[in-house]
Amino acid sequence: MKQKYNVLIIGAGNIGAFFDTPDSEDVLTHAHAFTKHKGFNLAGFVDLDMKKAKKAVLVWGGRAFKNAEEALAKERMDIVCIAVPDDCHYSVLKNISQANTKFVFAEKPLAANMAEADEIVKLYQRKKIPLAVNYSRRFIPEFQKIKWDINKGLYGDYITGTGYYGKGILHNGSHLINLLIYLIGGIEGSRQIDRFFDFTKDDPSISAVLDFGNDKNFLLQYIDSNLYTIFEIDLFFKKKRISIKDLGCRIEEYDVKEGQFVKGYKNMVQIREIITSCKKSLYYSAENIYNYLTKGEEIKCTINDAYKTMQTCIRIRGNLKD
Repeated sequence: MKQKYNVLIIGAGNIGAFFDTPDSEDVLTHAHAFTKHKGFNLAGFVDLDMKKAKKAVLVWGGRAFKNAEEALAKERMDIVCIAVPDDCHYSVLKNISQANTKFVFAEKPLAANMAEADEIVKLYQRKKIPLAVNYSRRFIPEFQKIKWDINKGLYGDYITGTGYYGKGILHNGSHLINLLIYLIGGIEGSRQIDRFFDFTKDDPSISAVLDFGNDKNFLLQYIDSNLYTIFEIDLFFKKKRISIKDLGCRIEEYDVKEGQFVKGYKNMVQIREIITSCKKSLYYSAENIYNYLTKGEEIKCTINDAYKTMQTCIRIRGNLKD
């Protein structure tokens, strides 16, 4: 690599540092992604709990800092990763906007509410700070290929679909909404069916019928995350069916075939199974950031993508007082 960029990770929790180790085959943390990629140098961690920051340093290297101001004063930080709890995204993003960084990479969602999101978007656009948000499946090559095939008309028109998630419409459901917007297009309306608080009091999981226009719908269904974790999507097109399973680690592809049992009927028949590289999505995000900085490659999930996702989730959620 011709150039190395210094990386600061704010938040020494699971996604920041402890979902994996340097010896893990999978890349499940920001720390692993930026130490594995040769274009970056992990400068250190910030956490309110200095014990956690120091523990992360023992695993991944770098230095432990008590706050971002100390880190930015002592070292040049080209990239700042924000891996703090959801309700802290706004304050940390706002604080980091004052620093002279080349890139900011944040966990989802963009903020806790639309007022905060509006302010962050305006702030980062005014200061021309590039920001990517970790809606992970946008960075994965297998999902990019599906989008390319859909756009080329290889699947035919979208007909209908269904999907399952849990742990809050913003916290986890936004992953599903973001992927739907990426693959199918903008959601024009929704009709809420049910809601359930299985994560926080401010972020219910929602079941709803989503409207893509032209009588094209999608049934969004929550599953109580206290029972188990699920992320599945089933999409039907005129020529294809795509079933996304195992949190996005496996994709089943179906074609329309002549009926095997009754003459004159057509069936959807599975033609292949794709094992995706979803467990390396954070490495792909690091690669995208490096290519953006060195080659001008487009950001795979921009601040505007994250804003549109959040706006859609808030509309689906509706008034919490209802």
